[in-house]
Amino acid sequence: MKKKKTLLLRFLVLLLSVLFLIHLVDFPLVFSYIQEVPLLIVMLLLFIGILRTWLTGIRWRLLNPDQTQQLTGWQYFRFLMIANTYNLIMPGALGGDFIKTFLTLKAVRNKKADNLIAIIVDRFVGLLSILFLGTLAFILMKEVPQEEALRWFFLILYAGVFVAVVLALHPGFHAVMIKIFRIAGTPGKKLSRLPGAWQDALTFFSGNKRKVIQAFLLCLPIHCVSFVSAYILAIFLNIEISFYAISLITALVWLVTSIPITISGAGIRELSFIYLMSFYGVDAEPATALSLYKYILTLILGIMGLLFWFDFSKLFLRLRK
Repeated sequence: MKKKKTLLLRFLVLLLSVLFLIHLVDFPLVFSYIQEVPLLIVMLLLFIGILRTWLTGIRWRLLNPDQTQQLTGWQYFRFLMIANTYNLIMPGALGGDFIKTFLTLKAVRNKKADNLIAIIVDRFVGLLSILFLGTLAFILMKEVPQEEALRWFFLILYAGVFVAVVLALHPGFHAVMIKIFRIAGTPGKKLSRLPGAWQDALTFFSGNKRKVIQAFLLCLPIHCVSFVSAYILAIFLNIEISFYAISLITALVWLVTSIPITISGAGIRELSFIYLMSFYGVDAEPATALSLYKYILTLILGIMGLLFWFDFSKLFLRLRK
């Protein structure tokens, strides 16, 4: 019953967002903006999207405490491409993590807790790094509209990160979680193994600082190519905005849409772009065009992800034989 109510609420928010957009935005003008972007640029941005997925797979692999290396480099990339498809139909911008978890746990025979932890840590590192880069863009900007509000926004987010890190590292919190899981019956008993696996993972991260640093450094190209993509779109949509400003806006929108409010963040993403870009004198139509174009690229990547349900590596092995 709760799931139905949650789903209904999300659908209602999506519907209200779309209705508000229809009232606010001149969509024929939006589509005219979208047509201004050359096909060659679209292909370039798609290539960048695939490159980001590949780099994210490398980061995920670096952060996996499972030393038996049950997953191959191809599987990391393949699971992420499939996750792109599920991001289109799941709440928020992180819905693909559920299918990624399912495919991973199905593919590995043991060390399942380690592989689950790798997915969670990789997601945390991704969110933390985009917060860092958004903050950096904020610092480097000469003039920042709503500067005081943004300072408080970043302060609250960093406070949340601090609390999360303290709890994740505190042995007392691990013991409390084990007790809670054990009370929860059979499913809880399985989950009660996680705190122990997490402590082992912390030992792994402590002994493999180089891998952790490499994973964080990989976040730089992963997110920067996303910022560059948004800036390229802004140029071809004739939006006059600085690279730092579009980077800050992209980071903020990504953080907002990571909250599972509507399917794939639809509606919330467009309204966020319109609101944030309005401070830089950008009208609702080009801001919506930018947001929709980013979604179109995500949609194409999601469709491409359907192809990866078929494991090409097995076909290559058969051809070699």
